[in-house]
Amino acid sequence: MNENQSPAEDEITSFDPKLAALDPAAAASRLGIRIDEGTAVFDIKSLLNSLGGWWGIVESTIPPTAFLVVYSITLNVLMAVTIAGSLSAISLVKQVITRKALSQAIAGAALIAISAWLALRGQPKDYYITGFFTNGIYGTVLLISILARWPVIGLLVGFFKGWGVKWRKDRALLTRFDLVTGLWVGLFATRLIIELPMYFANNLQLLGITKLILSEPAYAIVLWFSWLSLRSVILTKS
Repeated sequence: MNENQSPAEDEITSFDPKLAALDPAAAASRLGIRIDEGTAVFDIKSLLNSLGGWWGIVESTIPPTAFLVVYSITLNVLMAVTIAGSLSAISLVKQVITRKALSQAIAGAALIAISAWLALRGQPKDYYITGFFTNGIYGTVLLISILARWPVIGLLVGFFKGWGVKWRKDRALLTRFDLVTGLWVGLFATRLIIELPMYFANNLQLLGITKLILSEPAYAIVLWFSWLSLRSVILTKS
């Protein structure tokens, strides 16, 4: 779920319970874990995998960073969005050549195109508007899942463990999944609470830097706390 892909967030696919339902391995990846000799493991390797690996991190951070740096130096929004868009296009071509899943790259490229259009038709700071919407949408969806007592984290763990939705009958488990899902709601809300005032204050440089900090680093921290909260459940024999 990283925030800066154009700034297309990796959250676009990170919390999709339908995808998780198709493959327990997909649920494991979204929970930041991997299976090693039949045991669920959370470590640097699994964390990097959930972030798309080192190359995935680079691909997600370079376009928005390039936009910020180029615009700050030149004050030329057309040049900034052109360079950011070109870098995203290179990433998409790489995905095609290596025959990897294209959905994330295409989503990122589409959001970069929208971000570029917004920046060109309005103000340079509008490049980041798409990030606000994706954070708002996914935070809202996760919050609704908690209020409906169908927390998304519970769905992911349930699919991974092969429980389906039987965990909903266990009040303690349901409460725990509500709380962990709430951590992710908190991440999305925190991004908006911190970033929106910078946007309205026209502080593009500080906004760009803050978004980088609240993307992969913040995502990794929340994923780690999620693992600490769910470890005993995930490691319990089914």
